[in-house]
This record gives sequence, C-alpha cells and structure tokens, in this order.
Amino acid sequence: MTSPKPLLMFVHGLFSTPLDFGDQVSALPPGLEGMAPWLRGARPGSKGDTFSVPDAAADLAMTIELSGAPKATLFGVGEGALVSLEIALSRPDLPVELVLVGPAVAASAGVGVQRRITSFLPRSMLARRGVDKRRALEGLDALAEVDLWGRLPGLQARTLLVVGDKDRAGRAASEAFARQAEAAEVDVEVIPGAGASPHTQRPAEVNAALYGFIGVEPRH
Repeated sequence: MTSPKPLLMFVHGLFSTPLDFGDQVSALPPGLEGMAPWLRGARPGSKGDTFSVPDAAADLAMTIELSGAPKATLFGVGEGALVSLEIALSRPDLPVELVLVGPAVAASAGVGVQRRITSFLPRSMLARRGVDKRRALEGLDALAEVDLWGRLPGLQARTLLVVGDKDRAGRAASEAFARQAEAAEVDVEVIPGAGASPHTQRPAEVNAALYGFIGVEPRH
C-alpha cells in the first residue's frame, strides 16, 4: 500500500478563489499532494453556511487529519492566512507548517474600512472574480471579532511569511508577526517588485520561496 504524500493545501481569502492559485498548482511537483478547497461559507451559490475563521479552520483541520499526510503545508492568503494560522494554533497535534501572505492577525483593525469599500463595489465586478458580494460582507462581519495577535507566542509551526517589497504595511506587519511568534521558527521572504498579492504578481519568485520552504523543486 502506497504511503500518503505530503500535502500542500492552498487556502484562499474572502476576495479570492481557489483558481487564484493556478500558478502555484501548475508548479506542483509529483512528490506532493495538492489541494485547493473552498472555505466554508465563501463559495458562491452554497446555501446555509456563513464564513467564520474557527469553523473554516475546523473543516480544513479535519481534511488534513483524514488525509493521513505525514506533513501538511498550508499556503494561506488574506483571510485564508488567518484560517491557516488558526489551524496551527488550535491543533498543534497536526503536522502542519505555514506559508502566509497578508496575515492580518488583528483582523478587526481594518475590517470596518474594508467593509465600507466592499459595500460600494458593484456586485457584478466581484462576481466576475468568482466572489459573492453578500457572502464577502458577511465574512467581513465575522472577522470583526478575530484577533490572533495575543495567541502568536504559542505558535509552534514553522512559518514563512511572504510579502511584496512594495507592500509597506505588509512588511511592517510581517516583522511584528515574527517578533511576536517568539517560540516558532519564522522567516520573512520579501518578493521584489510585488505588492499585496505577490503570488499572482510575481508567481515565479513566490513559487521558488514556497517550494524551497517545503524542500522540493517546483515543476517548470
């Protein structure tokens, strides 16, 4: 019987979809199992569920557990970075490591501004990107109470923070994250020429950082 491969799970945010990881998935080497699930409450057309960080984290943690993977690397972007971080903090028994883009650990700080901006965006514009405006607004409401900052000293998972060199706020937040997560091995990778979305703006450089962190060569 073949042993399960190490797992690479791509975790999207409220304003992105699993399709946004196309450049990373195309570089997935054969030695890894790739997975890009929808977050609970974020998929357009799904009924009943609403997004929350703890619920989304619990769903993905169960998926990791059932996979039997010897190791899982979570590549989380935006709110997906918060979900990935919640998994590592709430389930230290799982063999996970983190690669995070834009982890606003004190999410409540910018939610009000982001919600006001989103409320003015045309529903059709978001829909073209695969984002349901109503669900995104509901998700932002759920983020208002999320603040993982005080829990960072308990982080044990090896972590890589990926940030664009043009994203000043993101660079400052990443440096503060690394200082606060004092018990974990945390590195910061600054991507030249990128802003707040380095994985789509400079995919080759991000792929090199991501797969180098895992210890494998990306598919070219």
